[in-house]
Amino acid sequence: MLADMPRHHSARRSLPTLLLCALAALALGGCALGKRPSLVESPTLDDAAANAVLDRFERAPGATFTATYTITPSLTGAATQATVRQAGERQRITIGAVDYFSNGTTSRTCVAGTNECVDGIDDARVSDLSITHAFWSESAAARLANDASRSIGPSTGRTDSIAGRSVTCVDLPMPALAGQVGTVSYCVVDEGVLARYAGADVSIELTSIAPTADEAELSG
Repeated sequence: MLADMPRHHSARRSLPTLLLCALAALALGGCALGKRPSLVESPTLDDAAANAVLDRFERAPGATFTATYTITPSLTGAATQATVRQAGERQRITIGAVDYFSNGTTSRTCVAGTNECVDGIDDARVSDLSITHAFWSESAAARLANDASRSIGPSTGRTDSIAGRSVTCVDLPMPALAGQVGTVSYCVVDEGVLARYAGADVSIELTSIAPTADEAELSG
């Protein structure tokens, strides 16, 4: 979907543009952030647990990895498998039958396993899953920044184990329908890659992660 520019910022700062991006992502439009901008310029947050997760998301641009996910939108309950590969400025993100390729200069969106491609990133192809191609990094960070600014109570920071890895998590109490309080959860591995998102619209679960990326697969 769920690209970037490696530079660490403090998680306590203000940023109208990313907040607009977060709102766009939540509306399923998917904000086109481009290739490797700085990840998280968040609204000013007095939330240590949320900031701990946001800080880790800042590390994603420098990571080399291959990660697999199960993505389950709440509307259908139908699971889709995804694989994210990154090495340097090269990325290949496969979500169901859609491939997103980028190399720091150009990008393209393809039907997985074919040469049927268009230039640029077309997030509309995965919008039915309530995600963007950057679900594993920028989109998750933008969602978290927005949710932390709207949270209706204290957050809960914790660690968990996902896909055999220790991860850093935050749970945020959010307004929900019919006056009920809902909770949204974000977890991230130390490399800055999303490990879990559990919200009202979709759940995203990391199923495996390795510190390498196959060159042949990055090339498609």
